[in-house]
Amino acid sequence: MTLLPKWIFPVGAGLLAISIAAGAQEFPSKPIRILMPYTPGTQSDVVARMLAVPLTERLKQQVIVDNRPGAGGTIGITALKQSAPDGHTIGVLVSANAVQPWIRKDMPFDVRKDFAPITLIYFSPLVMTVADNFPAKTLAEFVAYAKSNPKKLFFGSIGIGTTTHLAGELLNQVAGISVTHVPLKGSPELYPPMFSGDVQMAFDGFTTPRAFIESGKLRVIAVSSKQRMSMLPQIPAIAETYAGFDVVAWTGFAAPAGTPREAVERLTSEIRAILNTPDFRKRIQDMGVEPGGISSAEFVQLIQDNYEKFGRAIQAAGIKPE
Repeated sequence: MTLLPKWIFPVGAGLLAISIAAGAQEFPSKPIRILMPYTPGTQSDVVARMLAVPLTERLKQQVIVDNRPGAGGTIGITALKQSAPDGHTIGVLVSANAVQPWIRKDMPFDVRKDFAPITLIYFSPLVMTVADNFPAKTLAEFVAYAKSNPKKLFFGSIGIGTTTHLAGELLNQVAGISVTHVPLKGSPELYPPMFSGDVQMAFDGFTTPRAFIESGKLRVIAVSSKQRMSMLPQIPAIAETYAGFDVVAWTGFAAPAGTPREAVERLTSEIRAILNTPDFRKRIQDMGVEPGGISSAEFVQLIQDNYEKFGRAIQAAGIKPE
């Protein structure tokens, strides 16, 4: 039997190690799957599919949207938590996920610990509207009217713990007013009671009430984001009166916790590049929302800040987890 020189083995082992390391650094090495916790045709689904096309081109791997709706999004998000943390499965998180631990006892995931945030896709400032015949035309006038009519005004929301609810609770707290919350089933149900006078104010995304606003049936008196909306530059932000007020409904991408930092950074970089193109930004804004594109570190901070801020609002409102 011919014996090979001993020096061949360490060299071969070294080459093998280099080959393995090089292979491990290749990302992505297979198609990317986006777990979508909502049904096809919803806004987050539409935007994800819009992003999938240019992202496929940039990553040189097909990007597929996989809808997993149900249980208010928890089915799809739980599936994301349980996916292999290799960067080839990402999914959608929304602002409500930072609130759910405060209002639900049985949450199957912790949005702060179980995911590696990638970037914000888009966010929706809320518009604070009143009916056209309501006497207040500005935020200052609304607050003054509410103070002179304590506990006689009502604000509608699309459900307990939603941003439309928490925006109203936070306004109560910062402005020192007592406007009573009325939870309704969804955005379309907000407006009939406003027109009848049973509900005096509501926070909602711009898309649903837009037709009523443009026809003059509703008046926008403020927006809930830190800055003014690009589509409504003439409407002041609540933060201009009450510093630090910032409530938006956001949607972002995340990977399972433990996903390699290199994969998260590559995905963040490519998605941000797409979101920052003028054409894509316009397409997003035409849908009534603002494009995201923050860094993964900023997204981590946003989730933590929302968890703490909304938690304080929920506790102050006396809401208990069920």
